[in-house]
Amino acid sequence: MDSQPTIPSYYAILIGINAYPDKPLESCVRDVEKIKACLESKLLSVGNLDVQTLTASSGNPPPEQLESWPTCHNVTSALEMVTSRAQSGDFVYIHYSGHGTRSPPCYDFSSHSTGDLALVLLDDKDSSLIRLLPAPRLAGLLNSMVDKALVITLVLDCCFSASVYRNDDPSIRYLPYSRVGTLTYPQTPEHNLIGGNTYSASRDASMRDNWLLDPDRYAILAACGPHETAKGGSEKIEGGECYGALSYFLFEALSDHGLGRRHKDLYRHLCAKFWESCQVQHPVLYGNKEQAFFGPTDPYHTTRSTIPFERDGSLRLLAGLAHGLHVGDRFTLFPLGSPNDRDAEKNFIAKVTHLWPLTCELKPLSTPHSSQTGWIAEPLTCSYLLDFPVRLASELSHQDEWRAALEERSLSICIDDEQNPVFQVVLSNNEYEILDEDGRKIINLSAIPRDQMDANRVCHILEHLVRFRMAKDITNETPGATFRESLNIQIRANGEAFNPGQQIEVQHGDVVTLDIENAGKTTLYVHMYNLGPLWRIKEISCEVIPKRDYDYNYDYNYDPKFTGISSKKIKMTVPSVMNGYGSCEDIIKVFVTSQSTSFDSLELPNLNELDKTNVGDRADRPSNHEPEDWVALNFPIRTLL
Repeated sequence: MDSQPTIPSYYAILIGINAYPDKPLESCVRDVEKIKACLESKLLSVGNLDVQTLTASSGNPPPEQLESWPTCHNVTSALEMVTSRAQSGDFVYIHYSGHGTRSPPCYDFSSHSTGDLALVLLDDKDSSLIRLLPAPRLAGLLNSMVDKALVITLVLDCCFSASVYRNDDPSIRYLPYSRVGTLTYPQTPEHNLIGGNTYSASRDASMRDNWLLDPDRYAILAACGPHETAKGGSEKIEGGECYGALSYFLFEALSDHGLGRRHKDLYRHLCAKFWESCQVQHPVLYGNKEQAFFGPTDPYHTTRSTIPFERDGSLRLLAGLAHGLHVGDRFTLFPLGSPNDRDAEKNFIAKVTHLWPLTCELKPLSTPHSSQTGWIAEPLTCSYLLDFPVRLASELSHQDEWRAALEERSLSICIDDEQNPVFQVVLSNNEYEILDEDGRKIINLSAIPRDQMDANRVCHILEHLVRFRMAKDITNETPGATFRESLNIQIRANGEAFNPGQQIEVQHGDVVTLDIENAGKTTLYVHMYNLGPLWRIKEISCEVIPKRDYDYNYDYNYDPKFTGISSKKIKMTVPSVMNGYGSCEDIIKVFVTSQSTSFDSLELPNLNELDKTNVGDRADRPSNHEPEDWVALNFPIRTLL
């Protein structure tokens, strides 16, 4: 008799604090009550939802029972209890609305650029006192969940910036470290928090010493970067009551689109909502973007879709030159939902009419019935790909089918001998072979038998290779002088410092260090990608580096300053499937932008994983007055066995 599939359980820990003795807040308890209502409406029918709510409403003491206060003891006990009860594959959702603070960095893996995040909780017995839950301690608790293979989502609706707090706005969710007072919460020994192997075994180049542990196994959604404001009170005030902006927009998204949406899709939606509503903060997403928010992943999604929004009477996208867009590129716009639920009559096509470094404007080619933030914009064409022509061998039969399959993917064909192809398709021993521009066979590409692969499948592989080449070649030849001069970036390896473009050679297992300095007067947004030897493009880190804090009236031991300097360790390895080659080639590509954005549309799986994807898939809020600027830098690394 076949065993029945195990039905996963759902655990939610919701923490909201209004009743701070210093700088009380107004909307945090309301945030978690709203999120709780949403979760219960979506999951109560499942019958295995366990929600723990720890809140402190306004008052001294708070009106809730002591066992329901958001104290250090109660919060850590709730996390430990879920870890004890949950089984592999169960879902855990943690939502925190309250004050955050930044404590001085005290561990090897601490952020020496911004200091460590700490959640500001209540004392275990006296509500007139507060206690901190440091990020390294929180990371240790999450790591215990990761070790049990739980599926974890952590939402932090708070902020960690002293420079923003000086605005003295009571709705800002930051409490300076100097105002925390005498803390009795014990420091946890470093060895109890995070082990040394904090990298993912699936990556050829992987981040080390990161409090996010293994970000492939859970996701963190933060209200804003370390330099920004997480405010209570979005412009979407309901019934005259204010909510935290992230909590409110998240509630809307989950209510409208369900709990099975990927973090990537929800994050795009939230960024568009923040831009459209003029919020002065940018949500940040860390970890596994492909993971569903709270439950099994919905089976339908598009690969390179984005979320359009309306601004100043025009339709916009949070993508531009830095993402490989060109004027004239076309998108299909349709409501978010299952393909079976889409009304084809509502869909419409729009093209890029105005292009900026990080954003663009779309113009519908017909009169749309309606459109709104939360729709999907799925690319139909990508003119950039035309810069990488493909040559088809004359002996290939059904040339018209090949041409149609290439054109469908925006790929161009060499029409004469004067053009230099980037890739070539030839026949050899009744197999298709793909050659590079020098006529060499593409490595790490499985055999392509002629009798098992049609033109469409081979062109799908070609599109993957061309997109990899496009991502490698994306660069900004004319960044603003001030912006480029504000950035100092190097990789240190074997006791030497390497600039972008210089060849780096290391041994298998070596750790290199990427050093970035923000020497300017504005915040830098940094995205680091590994373009690996298996033709995979994977983000290995994203970071916000605020400008250096020159306020020397602050004591760093109490109110950490922004240093403007960040160092990231990257472990280089040769994939086991390439042991026979003796080495491999990686490119660490670093995008640095002046405003919040996302480059996940450039990501690609390993080439040998294409059969697991859907062949049919085609694949922040900058101020109107702030310039959009960017650079893209390549660090080529050869790793030897």
